[in-house]
Amino acid sequence: MSDRAAPIRYYLTPELMPDPATVAELERLARLPELAHHVAVLPDIHRKARNPSPTGTVVATRDVLLPRAVDTGINCGIRMLGSSIDVADLEPLHLDRLFGALRQAVPLAEQPGEALSRAEVTEILGDPGGFCRRRFGVGDAELGRIEDGGRFDCGTEDVAAIAASVPERAARRGPRCFGTLGGGNHFLELQEVVEILEPEAARLLGLERGKAVFMLHTGSRALGSKTMRHFVERLALAAPEGPPIQPLRFESEEGTSFARAVAAASHFGFANRIAISEALRAAVRDALADPSLELPLIYDCGHVSIKRETWNGERLWVHRHGASRALPPSRCDSDPVLSRTGQPVPIPGSMGHDSFIAVAAEGAIDAYCSVNHGAGRRLDKPEAAALFTAAMIEHEMRGRDIRLYRYGSGDIAEQAPGAFKDVSQVMRAMQLLSLARPVARVRPVAVLKA
Repeated sequence: MSDRAAPIRYYLTPELMPDPATVAELERLARLPELAHHVAVLPDIHRKARNPSPTGTVVATRDVLLPRAVDTGINCGIRMLGSSIDVADLEPLHLDRLFGALRQAVPLAEQPGEALSRAEVTEILGDPGGFCRRRFGVGDAELGRIEDGGRFDCGTEDVAAIAASVPERAARRGPRCFGTLGGGNHFLELQEVVEILEPEAARLLGLERGKAVFMLHTGSRALGSKTMRHFVERLALAAPEGPPIQPLRFESEEGTSFARAVAAASHFGFANRIAISEALRAAVRDALADPSLELPLIYDCGHVSIKRETWNGERLWVHRHGASRALPPSRCDSDPVLSRTGQPVPIPGSMGHDSFIAVAAEGAIDAYCSVNHGAGRRLDKPEAAALFTAAMIEHEMRGRDIRLYRYGSGDIAEQAPGAFKDVSQVMRAMQLLSLARPVARVRPVAVLKA
């Protein structure tokens, strides 16, 4: 740990400043000698006991990787899908039928049998786009609305080498965790567009007041977390007295393997969200008896990532921990719509509060082309579980006329709406600092959680 610290840049307003314990963690992060530039601190900044780096941070390095600068849930992310469905036409019967079908089609933790062969897992790890074209008929339009087309730069184009980098104990989880949602704060939510805040951008993105949109929050599941833990544990064994965040040189054998494994696990996360989207599309068409109904992808981006990018003309390893990649209009020149709007980014509040669909603004460039991935926690999970009960949350959701569908497991108290920051306050900060512009405010209608 160096005495010379990188600058810490706070992209937030005074009322969102983190507590002293989180600031202390940020200062320790800034003293890592491997950092190439500043530490970017985003408006949803908060600390989690399990991680040495706060959520809502972005750092960059030149020739090293920092596995513990991010969470082990690699490529946890959110995809947003639009629709022509009028929410006013949805009866409770429709919602019960839809979410009942989703509970069956999208398991919580594991498939009852293998959803993939090991050969298909290998294909996803190296070439997710090719697999999803073949398996789901995904076309160029949808792949173009996925971050980096769903395939990350890890220093090689060798798909076999990328797939082979994933440890066996992680890869063997792939067949049964594919197409699963996961617990904790993962969700599948039907929302109503209740306010249009930027009409032209909304028109270009297909957003209309009163229509239904869907947000899906999940990631690379057990395959990704076990991949990350494999490398974190090996680092700890090699240097048991070392600092909490230890570096891996990219040019080393272990560093090269890690970079490839992170890309491969991230590919699995994108394919997992595509698989669940296909299950959602089928369930919606069946529940509404409309086989021609489309649910076009608005955008899919991760918020836990380590990948090589060009920033201000320099090739860097950008580490996003609870932060979405966010390209403003000037960085989207290959897309005729996004070059006018900027990349769409989801800003979820909580299962009991409104969320925003926003677009990246030019100020996001300074934060390594990143924005926060939501409102952020006010209370860590143990604090929320001590303060709220499942009965309290279910009562609150009924009072807000939000239908809560559960798998019947997990501590829902950890995800209490009161455990999260005010998303409107966070969105105002993002707008004030030119990180993002709000396009639409959306309200939860029905939520599927653990």
